[in-house]
Amino acid sequence: MKKKFAIIVNPIAGRGRTLKKLKVLKSLTDNAKYADFDFYFTEYPQHATQIAEAIHKNYDAVLAFGGDGTANEVMNGLIGTDTPFGIIPQGTGNDFARSMKMSFDIKETIEKILKFNTRKIDIGSIGDKFFLNGVGIGFDGYVSHVAKKIKILKGPIIYFTTILYCMLVWKAIPIHLEIDGKHYGKMHVFLLAVGNGNYIGGGLKLTPNAVVDDENFDICKIDNLPIFKVIFNLFRLKDGTIERIKEVSILRGKSLLIRSHLNLPIHYDGELFQSQGKDVKITIYPKSALVISG
Repeated sequence: MKKKFAIIVNPIAGRGRTLKKLKVLKSLTDNAKYADFDFYFTEYPQHATQIAEAIHKNYDAVLAFGGDGTANEVMNGLIGTDTPFGIIPQGTGNDFARSMKMSFDIKETIEKILKFNTRKIDIGSIGDKFFLNGVGIGFDGYVSHVAKKIKILKGPIIYFTTILYCMLVWKAIPIHLEIDGKHYGKMHVFLLAVGNGNYIGGGLKLTPNAVVDDENFDICKIDNLPIFKVIFNLFRLKDGTIERIKEVSILRGKSLLIRSHLNLPIHYDGELFQSQGKDVKITIYPKSALVISG
C-alpha cells in the first residue's frame, strides 16, 4: 500500500536555495513508485505550524523542506500527535538534519524517507516554544540575531563570517544558572549552549556527544575568555574537542533555569526567542516526537 506524505515548503529557506531545488524534489516525488506526495507552501512566520496542525491526520508523515527553522515550525504543529516528522534539509544551518543523519542530497534523502525508519526522540521547550535541536544563549544567541540581518551571504559561511564579527563586540554576560535544581551561582559566561542534537550554527560541535534520545540535554558552558583564545581554538568547534579548553564545561541535565538582569540574546533552532522578563526556563520532554531518521 502506498504511503502518503505531505511536504511543507518554506520558499525563503536557505535564502532562496529551497525554491531553486524544488524542481528537483518534485521530479523525484512524481516518479516515486510506492508513495504519493502533496506540497504545501508557507506564506508567513508560523504558517508551517498551522499547516501541520490542520493536515497531519491525512498523511503517514509530514515533511519539512527547508532548514532548522522550518523543521521547528512543522514539529511544533505535530506536538502531541503520533504523526511522524521528517526533514529534507535545504536551509542555512541544517543542524537537526545532521543530528538525524539525513543527507544533503535530495535523492538520497527521499530514499531514506521511503524506507520509513522512525525513532522516538526527545524535544525541549523554552518558554512556550518547543525545539528539536538546541538553544543558544549569549554569544551563540547574539550570532543568530546578527546573522538574520545579513542578506548577501548564503549557507554556513554566514555563521563563520558573523562569528568573526561578533567576537569583536561581544562581552560575557552575568547569569545565575540552575540545572535540575542544583545552583551553580552567579557567573559571567561567554555562551551557554543547550544541545538536544550534537550540532549547532551550521555544523559546529558545541555539544559533540549529545544524543537526541538519551533523555538529557548536553549543556556547553563557556566562561569568559579572551578573544585571542577564542580565535586560536575555533578549529575545536569543527572537530568536537571544545571541552579541552580550560574555560569550557560540558554539563548534563533535564531542566535549566537561567536568570539575569540583562535581556539575553537567545535562539532556539536558529529562531530568535523573545524572553518575557529575565528568567528563562528550558525543559526536556523525553521521547515525545516520532521522527524519520537516516
